[in-house]
Amino acid sequence: MGGGLSGSLLALELVERGLPVTLVDAAEAKATALSYGGVAWWAGAPGRLGPLLREAPDRWRRLQGRHGPLGWRRCGLRLHGGGWGTTLLRPPFAQVDSTVLMASLPRVLAAAGVELRRARVLAPPRPVAGGWKLELEPGGPLLAEQVVLAAGAGCRSLAPGLPERHRASWAGVLVLPARPILPKPAASPWWRHAVRRRIVQPRHWQRPALEGAAAGLQEERWIVDAGFAPWGEGLLLGQISLVRPGLDTGEPPPPEAMEGRLRRGLAGLDPLLAALPAPYRQVPVAFCAGGLPLVGPLPGEAGLWVFSGFGGAFAQVPVLAPLLADVITGVADPSTLAGLGVLAG
Repeated sequence: MGGGLSGSLLALELVERGLPVTLVDAAEAKATALSYGGVAWWAGAPGRLGPLLREAPDRWRRLQGRHGPLGWRRCGLRLHGGGWGTTLLRPPFAQVDSTVLMASLPRVLAAAGVELRRARVLAPPRPVAGGWKLELEPGGPLLAEQVVLAAGAGCRSLAPGLPERHRASWAGVLVLPARPILPKPAASPWWRHAVRRRIVQPRHWQRPALEGAAAGLQEERWIVDAGFAPWGEGLLLGQISLVRPGLDTGEPPPPEAMEGRLRRGLAGLDPLLAALPAPYRQVPVAFCAGGLPLVGPLPGEAGLWVFSGFGGAFAQVPVLAPLLADVITGVADPSTLAGLGVLAG
């Protein structure tokens, strides 16, 4: 369940191992589509997962070699802030352009033999003899031997018993469909990086600290990480994250207020970029406090799996999807995942 990055890459791994796979997706706005798509394999992750991320570039190359263009490319990275004396251009870096990825996935999934159902799941999966029963709209009931929850922020509504470290925030960006023509010489000190299709981001992201503090929040908090990334022919500008107390994401925050906060935060980096006429978009985003996602079987629920809560999804998902597929098909033992600290138990 879930047709974003995690559900789609796992579906491809499962069909490659000979399983019949149905991917259920509601065709709603996805965090994948509004992601910078940075593949920071060198950024690390807690414990033994960090070294594993070094395999991410090879995984993306293999995926593109097998399925055609998915948006993977080498790109430059420019970091700002953090109290260092000068800005830093830090190679190596790479990006998966989410516009290319999302446009390619329906074709890739169909060619691989994945059955795609455009439907909403109305309630948590119900155990029945031989597997699980899903209530879909449209389409009615669907029976499956095994079910994987890869619906991001929607996972908790499908499995209310998920560990509390699996949470969700609201994330927003400004979406510029095409790069504008600026006066020359451009008043923006950062515009040449956009022209050269580099990603610009803070040296020290505020979002991980906010997510790490989520369990202790008494009121909602928001932060802005100023930067931008190539997005098709245009740009994604800035990132604002809002986390609320508790496990329920609640109603979407007022977009006008969130856009205003985002533009003010982005103006601290570059007033010209902050003033561009780019529409604001926001989506709920799953995360796991502590930085390790949930990957593996749900305790006491035979045949029910979770694949969600990624931090740095474009590096983590392509290396973890093959491991989970091996466990689901019985090629590997769940202890493989336990050693990485990602199990839900």
